[in-house]
Amino acid sequence: MGTGLIKWILVDTGADSNIMFRNVFDALSLRDADLKTHQHSVVGLGDHFIKPDGIISLPVSVGQGQGRRSVMAEFVVLRDSTAYSVILGRKTINDLRAVISTKMLVMKFIADDGSVGSIKGDLETAVACDNASLSLRKKSKEASGVFLADLDARVDDKPRPEPEGNLERFRVGDTEEKFTFVNRNLPHDLKEPLMEMIRANGDLFAWTPADMPGIDPQLMSHHLAVKAEARPVAQRRRKMSQERAEKVARQTSSLLKAGFIRELDNSTTRHGCRM
Repeated sequence: MGTGLIKWILVDTGADSNIMFRNVFDALSLRDADLKTHQHSVVGLGDHFIKPDGIISLPVSVGQGQGRRSVMAEFVVLRDSTAYSVILGRKTINDLRAVISTKMLVMKFIADDGSVGSIKGDLETAVACDNASLSLRKKSKEASGVFLADLDARVDDKPRPEPEGNLERFRVGDTEEKFTFVNRNLPHDLKEPLMEMIRANGDLFAWTPADMPGIDPQLMSHHLAVKAEARPVAQRRRKMSQERAEKVARQTSSLLKAGFIRELDNSTTRHGCRM
C-alpha cells in the first residue's frame, strides 16, 4: 500500500469501507496534508462515535510477479487500533475482482495480465488475531479502543422508502390481476400522466415467472458440488396444509411452464426438479 508492505490485513466482506489505523499511516510516512475530510463518524464499541482523521487514496497491490493486481483505494484513517493493521472492505475486494474462501483462507483475483492470482492466509496468524480481538472486546464495553466487529464507516442506515399518503389501485395490464398503486392525493395533472406512462410501459412488469427473461448460462450459472460417487438419500415426505400444498402446486406449475425447472426421473431418487 503506497510505498510499504503491509501485513496483518483483514479482508472483510461485511465492511463497506477500507480502514487504516494511525500507526500504519505513520509507518508509511504519509502526511496529514494528504488527508481529505471525512464527513461522518465511525461507530465504535458501546455505540459511541469516533471522528476519523480523514480519508486518503493510495495505490494497493496484491500478489507478486505476473500474478499481481494494482488498484486505487480509499482508506478511512483512525487513531485507534485493533489486532489488524488494515481492513479491506467490499469495494476494494470488488475492484480487485476477487473471490474469497474463508475456510481455505485463500483469496483469488484477476491479475493485471488477465491471469488468476492467489494469496493464501496463515491459519496461526488468523487465530491469533481473532483471539486478540475477542480478548480486547471482553474487557469492557466502555473501553476506549475500537474493535473489528464494531467498525462501520458508512453513513447511518436510512429506513427503507415507504409509500407516501393514501394509495389508489389502478390496472396496468389487460386483466384485473395486473395492477399497481399510485398516491391518491397527487394533483390530477401529475397523477394522470404518471398512470398513462406506467400503462404505456406495462410490458416491463413481470406478472408471472413466464414474463421474466432467462439468464444465459454462459453469463451466470449455479451448480451443486456433489460428488459423483455420493449415494442420494431420500428424505421423508413432509406434510403441508391443504392451502399451502395448493399454493406450492400453483407456483411449481408456473415455474414448469416458464421452463425455469424441469422434472427428472431416475432409479435412486425417484422424481425431482432441477433448476
